[in-house]
Amino acid sequence: MKPSLLTLLIALPALANEQAHVQLLDSQVSVTVNPPQTYSGYDETPIWKILEKEGWQAAQQAASNQDVSDKLVGEIDYQSTLNALTEKVTNRQTAQASALINAHPEWNTCDRIQWAWLVLQAETQTGYGPNAKQKLTQLLQSCPEHALATTQKTLSWTRSHNGPDILAKYRQSSGYDAEAYNKLAYQINLKQLGKQRLSRQQTQNASLQVNKVKDVKGAELLGWQYLRQKQPQKALAWFNQSINWSGTASRKQIEGKILSLQQLGQQQKADALKTQWSARYPSLARMHAGSSSPKLDKACRHDPQACLHLLQQQSTLSPQQQALAAWQWYKLDRPLTAMRAFEQALKTLPETDKDYHSTQYGYTLALNKAGFEQRAEYMAHNLPDPAQRQLYAKKREAKQILDAYEQQNYAYVIQKSTEFEQQYGKDVNMTEIKGWAYYNFNQTTRAVSTFRELAEAYPHDKKYQEALRTAVCAQKKSYKHCF
Repeated sequence: MKPSLLTLLIALPALANEQAHVQLLDSQVSVTVNPPQTYSGYDETPIWKILEKEGWQAAQQAASNQDVSDKLVGEIDYQSTLNALTEKVTNRQTAQASALINAHPEWNTCDRIQWAWLVLQAETQTGYGPNAKQKLTQLLQSCPEHALATTQKTLSWTRSHNGPDILAKYRQSSGYDAEAYNKLAYQINLKQLGKQRLSRQQTQNASLQVNKVKDVKGAELLGWQYLRQKQPQKALAWFNQSINWSGTASRKQIEGKILSLQQLGQQQKADALKTQWSARYPSLARMHAGSSSPKLDKACRHDPQACLHLLQQQSTLSPQQQALAAWQWYKLDRPLTAMRAFEQALKTLPETDKDYHSTQYGYTLALNKAGFEQRAEYMAHNLPDPAQRQLYAKKREAKQILDAYEQQNYAYVIQKSTEFEQQYGKDVNMTEIKGWAYYNFNQTTRAVSTFRELAEAYPHDKKYQEALRTAVCAQKKSYKHCF
């Protein structure tokens, strides 16, 4: 049975990490091959040392035109292919990675643990589904000496809500180490404590554990948790406790105290605290009564309409809040409204403010989306951040390709989407548009190839499976038997 979040929170030892994220423990794996001393009269020991210290390319060059053993040739081949697979997995080139993995099943062993890890990582890139779970279980059972490192890596490759299941599999393996397990469990649950809204009983049990270990980050997260539960008095106590344990107050701790005092109706104390700490943390000066809350933060991250509704309840909006509202209108595909909101924010937002340049960037995007291309180009040219200029150019070109598709200019879409990928790398949405352009341009073989790449990369997405089936049917000219 999988351990629940509550169970993990109760059973954790005093091993918290101040950062509320999964932190990999120090566990390095090195594989040293004992080379044969001689082969056919030729001493290849120096080449083995080159392979170990300088890599496969240097070893390959050193071994050229030499009578070396099959073992050395095989090791160089493995190292070069391992490097290629690492590149494919890192760049999420799923089809190419799968081809390499399928070509070398003999390397998916404990002796070749780096290869086995890449096989597992490639599987997790399409989600932590049944196949990934099966591969993780098999690797933990087959290679108990690498169980901890395997667990750490899998945690880093997957989303935090999969943590309890991954830890449960590690606990059932013969390589299980209780101390390491508890460290990982505590870090995972700190992260969940910061994101999820727990029941009052769960929060109370977490409070007992955090108080026992005197964890600074855990105390701060409990403060935010109690704010979500509309218990500002307890929230204030935990923010104070966090500051006492740390010895110095962070901006987030002070912000939590201010919000707690505001919820308690103690606005004068909140203003005094803001004034006291604004010199060290200038962003606190921009906090308005009721202008920020965990509820508003969550809404603006996930639900633009809910965010706008909460902002409209404010009597006045700061320039930062006006910019925040503008971004929500942009997300809702209301570029004209977003454009006006960005303009209003930029009128009063100081150029020294940390949000000024991002607001300029948002204004540029809204202008382009609203059809004011020349003005948008001028604004983009003057953006101070090169990364934002490049990102704007990418979005502009993507919009041009989408507009061409809607105008049924499929030859243009095919050409420009290929150039787009060459300049900016693979993009899922662009690949899908190109696939449909091939389909509508009667290039069904290329459409099948494009949609197959998407279907293999995202096997759990039915949209790509249906697209592939449609393209295959068009290629066979046999819709009657396909649908």
